[in-house]
Amino acid sequence: MRNFSIISLGCPKNLTDSENFFSIFKQAGYNFTDNVNIAEILLINTCGFIRDAQEESINTILEHILLKNNKLKKLIVTGCLVKRFQEELKQEIPEVDLWLDLKDFDGLQKLLNTHFKIEREILTLPHYAYLRVSDGCNNRCSYCAIPDIRGELHSISIENLLEEAKILALKGVKELIVNAQDTSNYGKDLHGKSMLVELLTKLDNLKLFKWIRLLYLHPAHLTKEMVFEFSKIKSLLPYFDIPLQHINDNILKNMNRKITKQETLSLLNFIRETIPQAAIRTTFITGFPGETKKDYIELKNFIQEFRFTRLGVFSYSQEKGTPAYNFNNQVNKQTAQNRKDRLMAIQQKISEEIMSSFIDQELEVIIDRKANEESFLYEGRSYLDAPEIDGTIFITHGNAKPGDIVTVQITDSWEYDLVGKIINNVTNT
Repeated sequence: MRNFSIISLGCPKNLTDSENFFSIFKQAGYNFTDNVNIAEILLINTCGFIRDAQEESINTILEHILLKNNKLKKLIVTGCLVKRFQEELKQEIPEVDLWLDLKDFDGLQKLLNTHFKIEREILTLPHYAYLRVSDGCNNRCSYCAIPDIRGELHSISIENLLEEAKILALKGVKELIVNAQDTSNYGKDLHGKSMLVELLTKLDNLKLFKWIRLLYLHPAHLTKEMVFEFSKIKSLLPYFDIPLQHINDNILKNMNRKITKQETLSLLNFIRETIPQAAIRTTFITGFPGETKKDYIELKNFIQEFRFTRLGVFSYSQEKGTPAYNFNNQVNKQTAQNRKDRLMAIQQKISEEIMSSFIDQELEVIIDRKANEESFLYEGRSYLDAPEIDGTIFITHGNAKPGDIVTVQITDSWEYDLVGKIINNVTNT
């Protein structure tokens, strides 16, 4: 059989596209290999969100062009970078055989002469998968190019999502990870209001998934009523991924985030009051145009006072085509980077303290894999940890296999990770 390989860069939403491309190759009779050196066709699905991601995508393309002197016959490049810069890329990297537009599944089917219905494959570990409930975004944050790349909000019907979820369950998925550019707004384009609670309730009613995890909740569209309803959904993990981006009111206004500091605090405090064990993850941007030292200190103090369970910081990336690209008072890149580094150092200490508070507690843990280090048997995650984003729980004692959900007693902690031992049998059989 002819061999193909896929390199998927960027976010889980991009990975879903890669899984559909994967399916097309399989339907055309190609055999997947993760060894690109023996692949006849290589598809690179790029990210073009910020400059660092763009550079990673371009470097990946250039690195694999060298393989074309070997077995590789076709190099195909697609994804967000291609959507943004296709004409420039064609001129600069003529060695690429085919530039596929974003989500151009028909184009790949035509190339491979296959026309079957796409049945998405899973490229994650087999026990978890992403359910992308919508694509595109209507928020128009001033720093973000996503609406220009992926278009306006386009939600998938609840009926279709339930069918997709059932298929994923048949494949062995136990943790369903619901995501979108803005999950809080799911269904608003179809029904004039968010349908996220309705969707999650129906997914829970299927009783097919031990865990349902929710990503990318825009704070301006996440209401207290939604949070309260979340608390009643049995399989929904108490994990809130809410990208706040800043806390200063002027910066928030210039970012077009449509939320104030006071509204943010009210929402976050309500989550902690309603679901005390909730893990709250967020991200912030340093160096946004006009961010003064005073604005930065306000953000720093907020981070120190609120003590997020998980937190990431990005320095501002000036992206062509976005309103903020032309804003006055652009912040020096090194200043933005220094601010980012200081915030991450603060969060490291906070995380270390939070992690230590779990010692002697019991947590449900999904086993991801056998451990790479001899000191441990397995690596897994609790409700605190989204895959590829957050921490790991290292297991020292007990018997399990990947995909099992077991009860673990925490015996030690590090800055972002936990150590524990299995204390009972599998809970998902």
